[in-house]
Amino acid sequence: MAVRGARQMTLSDPRIRLISMLVVVGFFAATILVSVPFDLGRSGRFPHRADEVLGPAHSWLPGTGGAAGQLAWAPLAAFPLWEEGARLGRRGETVRARRLIAEAVRRDPQLVDARLWLAKDALQHRLYARALDQLDWLYTLVRPARPRISVALAQLAQEPAAQSSIIAFASRRPLWRQSVVSELLRSNADPALIFALLGGADGRNGSTLVGESGLVAILVARGRYDQAYLAWVAALPASALTSIGYVYDAHFRQLPGALPFNWTLANSPDASVDFVNGGGLEISYFGEKPAHLLDQLLVLPPGRYRFIATAHSLGSSESSKIGWTLFCGDDQTRLLGKADVPVAPMPVSRGFAFAVAADCPAQRLSLDGTPADISGAAEMQIRTVRIVNLDSPG
Repeated sequence: MAVRGARQMTLSDPRIRLISMLVVVGFFAATILVSVPFDLGRSGRFPHRADEVLGPAHSWLPGTGGAAGQLAWAPLAAFPLWEEGARLGRRGETVRARRLIAEAVRRDPQLVDARLWLAKDALQHRLYARALDQLDWLYTLVRPARPRISVALAQLAQEPAAQSSIIAFASRRPLWRQSVVSELLRSNADPALIFALLGGADGRNGSTLVGESGLVAILVARGRYDQAYLAWVAALPASALTSIGYVYDAHFRQLPGALPFNWTLANSPDASVDFVNGGGLEISYFGEKPAHLLDQLLVLPPGRYRFIATAHSLGSSESSKIGWTLFCGDDQTRLLGKADVPVAPMPVSRGFAFAVAADCPAQRLSLDGTPADISGAAEMQIRTVRIVNLDSPG
């Protein structure tokens, strides 16, 4: 079908897929909702002049019979307007049809077939904001059709011309936004589009959606670390925002925040790692096998830095060692720096200087235990960690 002033629609056009979905929605609507005109004529009142009760809508009706005659007996009815509008639409009189059908849904918001017609008409003319308004009603009125509507809208959201309308609409409809984002996450959609939909969210609902959507993990897996970090920050509660820095939760206070930009504690048969009340980590490493203890993914911009960790021993053996390492992402061949945790009864700070290159968008900070030739347990308490930017230490 060609639309005047618009490009030819093809089978791959998201609007075609969405219009096809609307046909299915119409099937659900026919089995669920029945619109009953409000027939004042049955109350025994005399017929009214249609032009007196219809106002401007009267001029859109042809002649005095048909819908005009029905409305003389039921001046507030919606269904005759819908029927006449649909008939005019089939004859190609789209402008008059659109006006009558819009008046019909104004009178009866639950006229599903009429809303389907308006949605299809708006999509064909690329009037996406109008189409979304009708689809929002259909999403509410026809519950069995919600999955199909969500799939079709997720496809439509990937059309550049429709994105701004969908993003603006999603910011006002949390439930609707969540279903569309879920469909986009299942597909191979551009993460930037998903983040834009979530970025339009306001308040706690939007933050919860970012945290629960799986978007952060998807962005990390695709190497989009900057976008992943922004999405992760968006999911943090306001109380945790002051703890954001080069290293998150640097005092180990068990702050909220999802992985991988928060601490991942790796308890195992070879070691135990626990948060200490008031801040800090208590580590018991048994020294028999190598053990990974904890890690956090960082997103440091290119530059020169110094890593500093403060810790003290709790009766550690000199034979087994616990040490920090910093790699470029998960590439174990690109070691940026390392430092052992000192064996000392009083808190001691130790660290290393390192540089981040432009081709290293993310870094993995880890703490690991390494056994010696003669095994021995090591018990430590890590107080704090921090990273200082040597290029701008202030």
